[in-house]
Amino acid sequence: MKRLSYIYCTAPLTVALNTLPGMLDAHWRVLVAILLSLGLWSATWLRFYTNKKLRPEFAVIVILPALIFNLLCCAGCEYIAAIQTPGWENLNFFLWLGALFVSIRALLPVPAEYKGRLSTDSVFIFMTIITSVYGFSCWMNTHSTLFNITQ
Repeated sequence: MKRLSYIYCTAPLTVALNTLPGMLDAHWRVLVAILLSLGLWSATWLRFYTNKKLRPEFAVIVILPALIFNLLCCAGCEYIAAIQTPGWENLNFFLWLGALFVSIRALLPVPAEYKGRLSTDSVFIFMTIITSVYGFSCWMNTHSTLFNITQ
């Protein structure tokens, strides 16, 4: 999969996965989150399979934090209160860091897409900044939402 095709597929899917399920009720939330996660995972898997920058199995890390968050929101307050320990909060943070790392690795160009130094690749630099800011924003949103549900 070409890099621009990957960006055009995954950018709307990522935004939809992190916003759309939150607008729905419990069963619909889980269903929509799973469908959007499947689309995002398949696009990322295909990108890694074709460019060989990372093993395709790591594509599941991109969807893991958002999918866990949506499943936890449907589980109920008693389950959310049970995981509000520093260990689980750190795990959530590192899951989002892993998702960012894998997303940025998927944006690396292959030699057919860009010839030159990576520091002059404007698409990679811009998308890395956007991905990092959006990823940290999603982590802060999930952290604050899980903290406010039980209070």
